[in-house]
Amino acid sequence: MNLNPAHWHLIVNHLPITGSLIAVLILLYGILRKNEGVIKAAYWLFALMAVFSVVATQTGEGAERFILDAKLADEAIIERHVEASNIAQWVMVIVGITALAALFINRLKTVRAMPVIVFILALIAAGLMAWAGLLGGEIMHQEIRSNNNVVLPQ
Repeated sequence: MNLNPAHWHLIVNHLPITGSLIAVLILLYGILRKNEGVIKAAYWLFALMAVFSVVATQTGEGAERFILDAKLADEAIIERHVEASNIAQWVMVIVGITALAALFINRLKTVRAMPVIVFILALIAAGLMAWAGLLGGEIMHQEIRSNNNVVLPQ
């Protein structure tokens, strides 16, 4: 099997998108159950998703070059995705750093609102990740583009 840069990007980029949503749900469960172990597990997942978001961005550069060189998509639609993914990546990195701080900084361990703060930040990050993923999907899937005027048969 011959994997090109676009393949690698597709393999990696789904991890921070779905992983952040799963981690949000785990954190919500931990908050509702007041379970410190579950909350800590969610924090670790956010740190991991921050790493995967950086990896996804790094593989995206090669994928962009491959797609443009092969003339498979328009540069403007790729740039929309790149801009959204850069924002999503940095917000996810902030969530990851905040989660690690909540795990390791003693003063933050005692802040009762810390899980809620991480939850709110993570919700924003997960939404941005989903938005970046949607824009990435639009690169090769014209049928999901918002400006598509295709009328489906009934």
